[in-house]
Amino acid sequence: MMNIWDLEKVTEADVATTLEERFMGSEELYVRFLKKLLADGNYGQLKEAVQLGDTKNIEMKAHTLKGVCATLGLTELSSKFSRIVEIVRHGEADEVKLRAHVEDAGTKLRQVLMVIQEL
Repeated sequence: MMNIWDLEKVTEADVATTLEERFMGSEELYVRFLKKLLADGNYGQLKEAVQLGDTKNIEMKAHTLKGVCATLGLTELSSKFSRIVEIVRHGEADEVKLRAHVEDAGTKLRQVLMVIQEL
């Protein structure tokens, strides 16, 4: 059985601070919120928006994921989604670069979700 500290083995995460500042030290509450990420459809919608070239939705979905990950203390993932937002906002969104960043974030997200699933 895994625990929340295992997140730090697969990604940059600030479990201690997040647990204390956002979840009043309750691991049970933290796990409950982490598990909500399992059902979150924003990454799938982000990939769909990339396929459609819908920059407005790419920015919106990446921004949402950035915030959710930051709230959960998943700093590396939050940074990856933040970079996608920046790319779109600054018009750097050539398709190859954008897809590479989305896939990179997706790979890390899948690793994190595998840990969360075992909590």
